[in-house]
Amino acid sequence: MTEIAPEVRPERLSDTLVKPYLKELFGYPHFLAASKATLPPALFDLIMAEKDQANSIFDFQSKIIHPILKHIEQQSITVLTSNGLADLSPQQQYLFISNHRDIVLDSAYLNNTLFEHGFQTSQIAIGDNLMRHRISELIFRLNKSFIVRRSGSPIELYRYSVLLAQHIRAQIAEHIDSVWIAQREGRAKDGNDLTQVGLLKMLSLDHAGDLKAHFKALHIVPVAISYEYDPCDVLKAQEFLNKRADPAYKKGFEEDVQHMLLGLTGAKGRVHFEFGKPLDDALDALDDVPNPKKQLEVLAGIIDHSIHKSYKLHPINSVAHYLLYGDTDIVQHLAPAEIDTCINYLENKASQLKNDSDGAGRSYFLGMYANPLLNWLRAGDEG
Repeated sequence: MTEIAPEVRPERLSDTLVKPYLKELFGYPHFLAASKATLPPALFDLIMAEKDQANSIFDFQSKIIHPILKHIEQQSITVLTSNGLADLSPQQQYLFISNHRDIVLDSAYLNNTLFEHGFQTSQIAIGDNLMRHRISELIFRLNKSFIVRRSGSPIELYRYSVLLAQHIRAQIAEHIDSVWIAQREGRAKDGNDLTQVGLLKMLSLDHAGDLKAHFKALHIVPVAISYEYDPCDVLKAQEFLNKRADPAYKKGFEEDVQHMLLGLTGAKGRVHFEFGKPLDDALDALDDVPNPKKQLEVLAGIIDHSIHKSYKLHPINSVAHYLLYGDTDIVQHLAPAEIDTCINYLENKASQLKNDSDGAGRSYFLGMYANPLLNWLRAGDEG
């Protein structure tokens, strides 16, 4: 049976490797040149000084990544807020399961928020598609990322999934680290945040007997991440059109880089992280479910409900719903000037789409902003 190579096993980077990783990272001339060109001189000088003093992942995140994220926040975020951490304990490890909007910033600012509130940063589950370039691999690994393998034979993927489940459980059970993982493979590019049952099945591969007890031991905390504006909204809608025109179309690593860079630098408006309550008590609902498959489906619904009802909505969500469905009641609470501003933003962005003669791309684009509102409304109806 095929063995999983040690270098691609899901594991956190050892602090002993931080110095050689940093030396390698800053030894790439194009990485150094790009950093100098994009960062303010004072920040670049600070990082160049701090990199030689970093001896651990904590040093790297606190001395290098934290000031970079604060710079990005000042340049591209109107206001960054969070709520719910008062209900969590810095001494407890959690499995944070969130919706997924941005390749880099979802986990980066979640960790930044934890750090600024006195919590230990979490390990980050990241797809192996983002590890294809050595520079990106070094950056992600230094940020406590571990690989979620997406390519290989069925037996290789299954064996890796078992290791992944074991790794995640061990980090929490042994009080090593919290873990962040997205509720689905890849971003919800249409704005419809739904937990993949397959993800929960992967997490359950390490359980023995009682499925409810297994998930309670993971201390699952749903997190709703809300961006007022998605810098990659046009790129995501264009990708939808490209796939519709050519079903074989597949986004390459270069396009991932484009999405990452635009996500970092593009205007995001107001950004909010809502940490839900741990699902320990909510999991008692699984007692009335007849079989494991249904239990996973119910658990997915519980996570979705928490994320949907906690999503922080903005006028653009209501206006997108109005443009898509013609429902004037949905925008009655908004001032005319707010409505006009949002319409101008949405229509201007939608007009940038190529090969959208039938308007399918525009509808998809509007849905990216309308779907969080639709899910919030449904969550309210479900109680």
